[in-house]
Amino acid sequence: MRTFFSYGPVDCEEHFCVPRKELIDRCVSQLVGNIEKGGHYFTIWAPRQTGKTWLMRQVKKEIENRYGDRFTLGMMSMQGVVLKEDEADGGFFKEIPDLMRLTFGIEIEKEIRSWRDISKLFEKDYGIFKKPVILFIDEFDSLPSKVIDQLVTLFRDIYLKRESYLLHGLALIGVRAVLGVDSERGSPFNIQRSMHVENFTRDEVWDLYNQYIEESGQRVEDEVIASVYRVTRGQPGLVCWFVSY
Repeated sequence: MRTFFSYGPVDCEEHFCVPRKELIDRCVSQLVGNIEKGGHYFTIWAPRQTGKTWLMRQVKKEIENRYGDRFTLGMMSMQGVVLKEDEADGGFFKEIPDLMRLTFGIEIEKEIRSWRDISKLFEKDYGIFKKPVILFIDEFDSLPSKVIDQLVTLFRDIYLKRESYLLHGLALIGVRAVLGVDSERGSPFNIQRSMHVENFTRDEVWDLYNQYIEESGQRVEDEVIASVYRVTRGQPGLVCWFVSY
């Protein structure tokens, strides 16, 4: 029998989970956009343990199912990138080869020395990719504010000149929207959209419990389910943690 899980992305084959198909479809639609002209660049944000990483994985699978190998898909995480504020730029440049290798399996031989070197990686004619790229960057807001500012400015420039680049769609995932980033140049990412991952609805909590009831054969009173939803307000991590105990 499956179990409840609240310590990371759930696996629907191992854990009770809510499909959230509408949210997945909305995210796929944003990333793919016009399949010939390009998708959107946007943030996915919510508090921790609300399913952001799970959503990213489901969207990646859905794009693969719908579009086959039309796109190069990459899931990049900034969780392990630890930088000091006073040497953030140079430190981040040194991280790029490993990030690209781990995300896309591509070795970068040329040293990255500038922000322009990063944007060149996505150039249509001279970059490292052969197909349009859809990129997910998880834990994006864990980076130093200076690096976030430079990156969103770089991505904005790519978006505005997208006929020269292969970065088709971009999702920046974190606990806050990038529009809140302070920038000396004002809002650096005004082409950005924002998607908030909401808590479970009342119906989704009921669905989760009904899965458990069906598989375990154990009865759960409606008032218990209603109380869990009321106390947790549908926060996914808390709902699953509450039930597991």
